[in-house]
Amino acid sequence: MAGQETPSSKAAAPPATIRLVNFISEDQLDEVKRTRGERVEDGTAQRDKPLFQILQENKEKKDAEFNERFKHRPPKALDEDETEFLEKLASSRREYEQQVADEEAEQLRSFHEAVAARSNIVHELETPTVSRPEA
Repeated sequence: MAGQETPSSKAAAPPATIRLVNFISEDQLDEVKRTRGERVEDGTAQRDKPLFQILQENKEKKDAEFNERFKHRPPKALDEDETEFLEKLASSRREYEQQVADEEAEQLRSFHEAVAARSNIVHELETPTVSRPEA
């Protein structure tokens, strides 16, 4: 049985290595800080900015690098479908604007007619009708 382990084959295998965590004393930590300086990465220094601000700056830096890469690239030419879509969009926008202008003109005309009709009524009420005596 080549694939199975027996109690005797376990004893023959080399023991697994165990990594121990190296603990350092406060004195050793202070010595490291003096020789190399404090660092945020290993927890020996405090961050002077909030985490949100650090992440925001990293994102802005990454975006700036991305934009710089594509900054000098010429714009992509539009294909036939895109030009057709843009033409339809412009056409529908013109139709909508024309419809709005027509509705506005109709409402304005209606308003002027109403004002004119009202002024005629007021004018008729203000002028007395005097009948001439027939002699």
